[in-house]
Amino acid sequence: MTDTENKKQSGLEGFPLSDPTIQAAAPGTRDQAEREQVRRDENMLGLQANWVAAIQAPDKTPAVTYEYPLYSDVHVINEIVDGLGPYQLFNALPMRSDGSVAIAIVLRASSYEDERWPGALPRAQKTNVERYHGGSAPEELAALCSLGLGIRLRAGDANRTFDSRDPRGRFHAYQWRAVPALIFDQKRPVVPSVLIQPSLANVRNRLRSIPTIPPKLLTELVRSARAYQDALWIAESEPHLAWLLLVSALEIAANAHISEAGSPEENLREFQPRLAATLESAGGSTLVAEVGEQLKHLYSATKKFLLFCEQFMPSPPEVRPSLEWMKIDWKWSNLKKVMNKIYAHRSSALHAGIPFPAPMCRQPGRIEGQGFSEKGVTAISESTLGATWTPEDAPMSLNTFQYFVRESLLKWWDHISAQ
Repeated sequence: MTDTENKKQSGLEGFPLSDPTIQAAAPGTRDQAEREQVRRDENMLGLQANWVAAIQAPDKTPAVTYEYPLYSDVHVINEIVDGLGPYQLFNALPMRSDGSVAIAIVLRASSYEDERWPGALPRAQKTNVERYHGGSAPEELAALCSLGLGIRLRAGDANRTFDSRDPRGRFHAYQWRAVPALIFDQKRPVVPSVLIQPSLANVRNRLRSIPTIPPKLLTELVRSARAYQDALWIAESEPHLAWLLLVSALEIAANAHISEAGSPEENLREFQPRLAATLESAGGSTLVAEVGEQLKHLYSATKKFLLFCEQFMPSPPEVRPSLEWMKIDWKWSNLKKVMNKIYAHRSSALHAGIPFPAPMCRQPGRIEGQGFSEKGVTAISESTLGATWTPEDAPMSLNTFQYFVRESLLKWWDHISAQ
C-alpha cells in the first residue's frame, strides 16, 4: 500500500505525515480568563498537572518533549495536532490489515512541570495511594482515549525525545514494557463492537475537559477508564475476567458519584425481597432490620451500582437485531433486573469462584443479515460445561455489556466535566 493510499484509508489525505517543523507544539494562546479557571493542585494526576502548568505559562518553552507509541489492533482516522494543550495525537498509519497489534497513534507530550511543582516535592514517609492507578501520564491519556473511542489502546514507553541538545528529536529503542499482545479468534470475536475504525475527532472535546475536571473525580475517571481498557485487552482470551473488570469500571465511578443512601432494612427489602419476606414472617420488621444491618455493606454497594446505572443508562445501541427474541427490553424496569443479576454473578465469581455463565463469555449469536444478539441465552435454557442456565440467569452478552459500560461512563465523564 502506498503512502497516499494509506493516508486515504486513515482519513489523512491532505495532512502531513508529521509536524514539518519537528518541534514540540506549545499550547495555543490562552486568555486570562482561562488561566484563572484552573489552579495547580497537588492532588492532580500527572496528565492534568502538566496541562495546567502549560496553561499557566503560555509563553514558556517546554524543557523537553517526548513521543510515546500507542498500540492498537485497529486503525484510527484523522489526528489531533492542536487544542489539547501540551499534547498532540498523530496518526501513525500502521500498514497492516490482519488485526495484529501495531502502533496506531503517536502521542507527543511537552513537559511544562519543574522542580517547584507540588507533585515534584518530597512526600511524607507514609503510604499514600490517593492518586495511584498503576500507570503514568501517557497511560492516563491512552486509557481515556480507549474509553472515548471504544477500542483497544495502550501506551508504550517513550521512543523519541526532543530537548535542547537535539531539538529535532532523537529516537531511542530501549523499552521497559513489552509490546501489548492480543490473542483471539478474529473470525469469532467475543466483543465485535470494538473492531471499528473511529475518528480521533470523536474524543477531542472530551479530552479538552481534562484541565477543568475536579482532580479527585479525574482520578476516579482514569481508574474507571483503565479498568475498561484492561477489560478490552483480555475480553477475547479471558472473557470471564473481562466481566469483572467492566463491572469494576462502573463500581469505581458509582462510588465516586453516589453517596450511601437508604437504610439497611430498605436495601434488604429492595435487593432481596424473598429473603426479606421470609425474615418478616419469622421475626417481623425487627429481624429484617437486624439482618439488613449485617448485610448493609453488600447492599449499599449494590444500590450504588444500580443507582449509577439508572442515572447514566445509555440509549439502546444504534445497531440492533431486528428479531425481538435477540433484543433486550431497553427499559430501566427490565435493565435493573439484568444489572442486578450481573452484579450477583460478579459476587459469585469473586467470593465463591463461580465464573460468569459460559453463554455470556462467548461470541454473541448472530443470524446472517442481523445484528448480534444482545442476550447470553436466547433458548428456553442452555447446558454446557456441566451447568445449565435460563435466559434470566444469562441475560446479556459481554458485547452488549461493554456498550452499556462505555456509554454510561462517557455520560458520567460529560457530567463531571460540566461541574
